[in-house]
Formats: sequence, structure tokens, C-alpha cells
Amino acid sequence: MTGETRTLAAFAAELQLEQVPNSIRGIAIDLLVDQLGIQIGCAHLPWAQAVRETYKQARGAEEATVVRYGDKLPVTSAAFINSTFGHSFEFDDANPLIHGHIGAELIPPLLALSERDHLSGKEFLTALITGYEVRGRIGWSVSPTMLERGGPQYSTTCGPFGVAAAVGKLLNHGADGIHNALAVAGTFSGGLMQYDQGGGSVKRIFTAVAAIGGLQAALMARAGITGPEGILEGKRGLLRIYPENYNPERLTSDLGEMWTLQHVLFKPYCCCAIIHPAIDALKKILTERRVTPAEIAAIEVGYPKGSHHHAAITDPKDILGMQFSTAYSLALTVHKGKNTPREYSLEALADPAIKATAAKVSLVNEVGLDKLFEDHMPARIKLRTKGGALYDELVIDATGSPLKRLTSAEIDDKFRSMASDILGRERTEGIISTLRGIASVPDMASLSALLVR
Repeated sequence: MTGETRTLAAFAAELQLEQVPNSIRGIAIDLLVDQLGIQIGCAHLPWAQAVRETYKQARGAEEATVVRYGDKLPVTSAAFINSTFGHSFEFDDANPLIHGHIGAELIPPLLALSERDHLSGKEFLTALITGYEVRGRIGWSVSPTMLERGGPQYSTTCGPFGVAAAVGKLLNHGADGIHNALAVAGTFSGGLMQYDQGGGSVKRIFTAVAAIGGLQAALMARAGITGPEGILEGKRGLLRIYPENYNPERLTSDLGEMWTLQHVLFKPYCCCAIIHPAIDALKKILTERRVTPAEIAAIEVGYPKGSHHHAAITDPKDILGMQFSTAYSLALTVHKGKNTPREYSLEALADPAIKATAAKVSLVNEVGLDKLFEDHMPARIKLRTKGGALYDELVIDATGSPLKRLTSAEIDDKFRSMASDILGRERTEGIISTLRGIASVPDMASLSALLVR
């Protein structure tokens, strides 16, 4: 195990957009559409506004735009705020192979830099794909054991490396410069996952921590700060320190042939992605068996190892806790029939009927699902009625997952649902059209101007 970090850096430096298959470019554009729609639609949330106000007070050079509101701030401030917007309601992308929320890690710092430096859409898209693949290989190499052991969290741990590589690409660092940016990024790598036990709005800034950590690492590398050799594979590097088991060969095998972007998951439900197959399974039972809320006696959810702890909050105290609670998410499915941003509210959290149904939900580790955990997020629902009927439904790949991914048209509709009421229909359609043709945009500053109401 030697030289993997340098191999990744060389790949990042050399990758050209023409080498990327059209299908992968299409997924990257889907990622961009999905992420920017969420930034626009979720920017008003209280924790997002708290971050915005904090960074606005610091002020600084007017380099990059805050989405929706139009504040002009330094690149680092705009990236942090926009990343928080994009991850502020558990509605952004995930990836069952590499874990974390890569869209909100990468897109805000790359967009901020591209606006400041008047870079082209082609340069932006190339850097986005590059950063995703570097980030993907690192996340894959520590999966699934890092999640199974309870962290550290993937975005805050692996995310700074992907951002450092992408920013280094955008700033033309070259292979040695990107390698050094990766080495410096190790300083920003970490992050505890206690939020999936105790809630707290700090989870909303986890992708922003990755965004600003990787951005600063690349900027420091350009300024001459140097990092250690072997930051990923070394004796005290990421692979040896954080996971119980690791797979170093995944860092470099089949680079340019196997793309981790193929495994992206786009969310139709506004909660932890691990809960999505349970929602699908429950919806199928409720619809096909015509079970009413009053008839439900118990719901048992079988998860693979790791999942049953990651989404197991039974008595959430806030909305974040609710979004990491299988019990409350399924109770929303039962009573509201939906799991969109509108259903996750303090009113729903206090609703006696939802609480009563949530109390009927129990979680178990179904050992037979463990082998399916990598690149899948399976769940089994066993619903027992008060009349004694037992309904059993297994979902291995939920709606939105890699094998059932939302189409580009569905992602465009999701963007409309997030942006139309804020920006208006005409502006929204214009943004979608621009994003779909991003590789032909001559100056990314023109896009940033469209994203302001």
C-alpha cells in the first residue's frame, strides 16, 4: 500500500471532460440541478439563516453570491452558507457505496470560485466530476465499516479531500499541487456522529465543514503550505486511523472506468436515506392491503448492521432527530401519506396521533440483510394488524437509489417544487435550461446572478 494518494492526484490533474462518458456527465448535471434546487428551497430554515447571518456580519471582499438572497461575500463565506442551505433539510443526494452528501460538499465551493474567477461551465463541470470521483474513491475505501462503527461522519471525514482535489483542479494546481492539497486536507478531516442519537442542528453544517475545509486546503497548498506524504494510505493516514477495516485497492482500481457517480442516490423523501426503503415498503403494504392507521398494532423494521443504529431515534426532540427517526418517519407515512419537507415540522413532532403510531415501531438488525448493505440500503417491514394479520415486505433498492434513480425529468420537477414559488415559473425554467447546458456556459458568474430572487 504505497503511493495511492499520488495516483489519485495524478488522475485528478489529468482528467478531461471529453474522457468522461456522456452518462456520467448527465448524472453530474442531475446532481447540480438537485443541489441548487434544495439550496433555493431550504435557505429560509432557521438554522440556515443563523449561518447566513453569522457570516454576513463578518463581511469581507464581495467575491461570490449567496443563493436566493444575493449577498456578496468572500468565497469561503459564500461556500459555507450555500453548502448549509444545500444540506439543511436532509433532502440532498446520498450514495450507498461511498456515503455522505457529496453534492453539497462540492458544488458550493466550486460555484463560488467559478463566479469569482469568471470560469466556464466546462471547467466547473470537469472539476465537479473530478472531485466527486476522488471523494468517491476515499469514501468507498472505508465503507461500510466506518458507518457500522458509528463514524466519524463521511462528509466531514472524506469530504475535505474531494473538495481539495476539485478546487485544485479548478485552480490548475497540477498533479503535485493537488497531491499537496490532499495532504493538507487531512488536517480538516473528522466529525462525530452523535447527531443520529441526540439530534441537534449542527448536522446541518456538516457538508459546509467539508466544503470550507477542502477549499482552504487547496488555497493553503497554493500559498506554499505543505502536507505529509501518504495522507490516505500512510501509517497514520485516514485509512489506518478511522475505519476498523479498509480497502486500499479501491482508491485507485479502474480509475476512469468505474465511476462512483453511477451510484448516486437522489432523495424523494426528506429524511435519512437509510429510512427510504422502509418508507417504500410501508407505502406498498398500506396501499395494497388497505390498512388504516387505527388497524396497526405493530411495525417491525429489519435493517442491516449499521442502519439500525443510524436511524433509531425513538424520542426526537427536534426536526433533525425526527429525520433520523425511522419510527417518526414511518408514522408520517401512515398519517400524512408523504415524507416531503412539509411533513417534517414541529407540529407533526407534537401530534399525539403521530407519536402513538411511532411508539408502535421497533427496529432490529436483520443479519440476512448485512451482505446487501454495500451499494444498497435495504429494509424489511413486518406490519401486524390488531386483527392478527401479518404483512411482510422487503425493499432492497428504494425509489431514488442507484437502480431506481430519479430521472432527469423527475429531478427537474423536484427543482420546480423547490424554486418556483420563490423565483417564479419563468426564472425557474430559465435556470433549468441553463443548468442542463452547463458545459456551454462561458462565464459561471452569469449563473450565480440567476439564482437570486
